[in-house]
Amino acid sequence: MVSVTEIQNQIAPSDQIPQIHILKDRCSGCQECIVRCPTGALTLEKSNWIAVGDNEICVGCRQCERTCPFSAIFISGPVIVTPPVKQERIMPEVLAGNFTEVELGINSSEELIRAAERCLQCPDPTCVKGCPAHNDIPGFIAAAKSGDLQKAVEVLSLNSCLPGACSRVCDWNTQCEASCTWTLAGEQAVEIGKIERYIADHAAITVNPGPDNDLEMAVIGSGPAGLAAAYELRKLGAKVTVFEKEDALGGVMRWGIPSYVLPDSAWTPLITELKANQVEFKTNSPIDPNQINDLLQIFDGVICATGANQTIIPKIEGIELEGVEDAKTFLNMAKFVLSSEHYRPVLDGKNVLVIGAGNTAMDVARSVLRLGGSAIAVDWMDERYSRARPDEIADARADGVDVRFLTTVTKIGANSKGVVCNATLSHTIQNGPSSIPKLTEEPSENIEVDMVVTAMGYRVEQEWKNLSNQVSLGALQPGHSPVDRKWLGSGLFATKSPYASLAYNREHARVEAAFPISNGVWAVGDLQIGPSTVVSAMAQGISAARGATADLTNQNLKVSRGSKEDNSKPYLGSALIIHDGSSRSVEQASQYVSHYLWGYGWKTETVNASHVDHLSLIGCDLIIYGVQVEGPLLGGVHPSRNAAKHISELPSLHGKKIATFVVHSLTPRDVSAKLHSMFTNKGGEVIIGGDIHTRHLERDSKVFAEKALEAAQTGNAAFEQVIRLTQ
Repeated sequence: MVSVTEIQNQIAPSDQIPQIHILKDRCSGCQECIVRCPTGALTLEKSNWIAVGDNEICVGCRQCERTCPFSAIFISGPVIVTPPVKQERIMPEVLAGNFTEVELGINSSEELIRAAERCLQCPDPTCVKGCPAHNDIPGFIAAAKSGDLQKAVEVLSLNSCLPGACSRVCDWNTQCEASCTWTLAGEQAVEIGKIERYIADHAAITVNPGPDNDLEMAVIGSGPAGLAAAYELRKLGAKVTVFEKEDALGGVMRWGIPSYVLPDSAWTPLITELKANQVEFKTNSPIDPNQINDLLQIFDGVICATGANQTIIPKIEGIELEGVEDAKTFLNMAKFVLSSEHYRPVLDGKNVLVIGAGNTAMDVARSVLRLGGSAIAVDWMDERYSRARPDEIADARADGVDVRFLTTVTKIGANSKGVVCNATLSHTIQNGPSSIPKLTEEPSENIEVDMVVTAMGYRVEQEWKNLSNQVSLGALQPGHSPVDRKWLGSGLFATKSPYASLAYNREHARVEAAFPISNGVWAVGDLQIGPSTVVSAMAQGISAARGATADLTNQNLKVSRGSKEDNSKPYLGSALIIHDGSSRSVEQASQYVSHYLWGYGWKTETVNASHVDHLSLIGCDLIIYGVQVEGPLLGGVHPSRNAAKHISELPSLHGKKIATFVVHSLTPRDVSAKLHSMFTNKGGEVIIGGDIHTRHLERDSKVFAEKALEAAQTGNAAFEQVIRLTQ
């Protein structure tokens, strides 16, 4: 077989139009390329069931090439895409006292249309997978292109309540724009962030509460996660009370991000809208984890969104000296002074050393300049591996910040009055992104400083750590492959694997946020995954609100009883019956169990484990899991490999009632106990485990269903073997 590389080497490059090449001996006619082509350049030749291409309308985006499961197609020639709209940046002649936005957005409706026209409206938009909130990006871009900004903001409001903030502080280069088809093709992405910002600045998000669902919910924290949770809960018809320990709302958006990066006008309208729709805010109302049970006596559920706002303090000699400030204290002060009509150059002529060179450190250093001082920001990491947004570092340097990587502070010195006056800087080396930087033997440098600000990020406050430790972290282990074909099929992993892994991990965290960490309690944002971004916190807040509403009202589980459904019949509960798909016997037993539960007045849905949407686990009163016994009789039997893999990938199941059954033909041995352990490790409450013999499928399934319902309704766990027919 001739290789693709050999064919490519024989093709003269074209500088006019892309060329579609289809390897007929590889094409299976699966039509994957056809359904994904955004321009309709591919069709199917029905006589031989092979894809054919039209070079005249191909734009060279190479979606087909990335997603073909058989490597049967490739594109040569240019990518046909118009250049992005040039964005301007304000460079004030004098920074001191200037707190106007530096980065400009799209200036006119004409520029908006030009930017929107670059969008291919892909049938399978990878940008949506890259967005932590899963915004319908092609949808709002299409509305913006047509000039209907109200429609555009309505599309955004489905999964976002802070577009004005997200469009300014999102790291598009590793999220939506990193996943844009044009980026995957090696060109510049559609300016998704700038388009979103224009929409948010010209049309307002509204809440539009749904019918009252009789839920009363408490939200702890008013940062992006808490506000998003309140927004979605109110949309779904709940009554919401938000508790904020400080005297003002907004969390990190208020105190942690300077107004020249994120003006208050980008996010405060949401608070105004929530207040207008009966969301109650209680400031100066600190809640600690020990009070959550008290809240549950008043509210149906609690969403914890306290954030990470404790500054990380490095262990450096002299760190306790007068003149050393933490980033939160400094930014709070700077935000007030730079937003005040009574501006004063409080750092006039002072040299400030900022420890750190991440996004927080860049905000601190740039604020120093606007307060009249000069700033040096140091970080022991190599710039290539920095977690800071490249545009943040570029903006800081453009402002005049001296940003030094591979540099660390080894000592802070004081004058005779015990006040900071100098610092010792040492050089480091870092061999790779996952390695810890080490000191080199190069001579150290002593510099004079008047102030030191620790800006190495934030951590969750100590009192909330025990709560956050209950939460299954969203980040997946290295090498974990997606369980959903759509992630591989999107082509993201083909060309942008690191960004694809980031996107998949964010998706995992978003889904995880919908599940409670204990009965009636959800944790989101920084509490769930550690210090994160505004958009990730917002997405998790919305996910938790949806999960809490579904879980507390049992409203989102579909009924799959076909013609047997009787809408006039009162239902006593809902059950999701999952089978491992390993044999016809397990599937048939699941159907029997479903039938009997339905007959007793329960809503039921039966599904193969490989087809389970994790969010379908929410909103049901009972999860029933059926498996096949595998393994040699003498060597030790175990649940099927399909089941073991699927259960290991489930989100946390705190508070969920679980019933398991084992289908066998000889002996189940201790398989039920192993299943019990698997689900207990996921936080589920296993109320019963049963054995079903293949020779008596219908009878044993009925007995199991009756026992499971009895345990579910009485609340008495009955982990036992329902029936055993073998010795």
